[in-house]
Amino acid sequence: MADEEKESSGVWYGILDAALKIPGARVDRVNFLEKEFAKYSGDELAKILDQGPGKAGIPTNDLEKIADGVIRSHTTIVTGTSFLAGLPGGLAMAGTIPADLVQYYYHVIVIAQKLAYIYGWPDLQVDSEGEDDKDAFLSVLTIFIGIMSGAKEANSVLKPMSEILCEETTRKLPVIALAKIGLPQIAKQVAKVLGANLAKQGLAKGIGKIVPLIGGAISGAVTIATYLPMANTLKDELQNQVIK
Repeated sequence: MADEEKESSGVWYGILDAALKIPGARVDRVNFLEKEFAKYSGDELAKILDQGPGKAGIPTNDLEKIADGVIRSHTTIVTGTSFLAGLPGGLAMAGTIPADLVQYYYHVIVIAQKLAYIYGWPDLQVDSEGEDDKDAFLSVLTIFIGIMSGAKEANSVLKPMSEILCEETTRKLPVIALAKIGLPQIAKQVAKVLGANLAKQGLAKGIGKIVPLIGGAISGAVTIATYLPMANTLKDELQNQVIK
């Protein structure tokens, strides 16, 4: 049983790691916020970048409009554009992880990061000491995608995570505080669920059956049925726990 659980989590982290190797998978928080909140300037923009839009006093309705716009934009991209040409060599993992599966989750992790930054989350890639923290980054992404996929374990930790961030004033991820509420352990549980679900669907076949690639582009109909609801689910949950 332990070996099966380890294998399941390994499946998930393998896909996540491969997707993060695609150029653009890691969203630059400052550049993204500067673009999406371009109508603000001076001290107001500086506060948005430093503390997050919610703590800067941007109304929730405005945040939702920006979030909806970002979701629409990415849905258009994912339904009509091929990113397979941008996959680094060897990303197919010697056939163990299908390229279409990696591509799909690339789009999922990008929208997850952008929604998090709209709703006030700090830089997910850097800890409070200013150091890159890959493990924390993967844990938070796994929680977000677990929420998008309906994993109950993921939903259980979002509120305490948000409460910690509401108390923090740093632009960096408070890794130690998040570890105290069990983020790494819960992320591992969610990873097992995600990996097991993918294995049940037949990882060897990837999502080729349900997400056919035409010229490398993901089917628009399938994307509307999967990607869009997943993005909206995370948006709703983050909006309910907006960092203020």
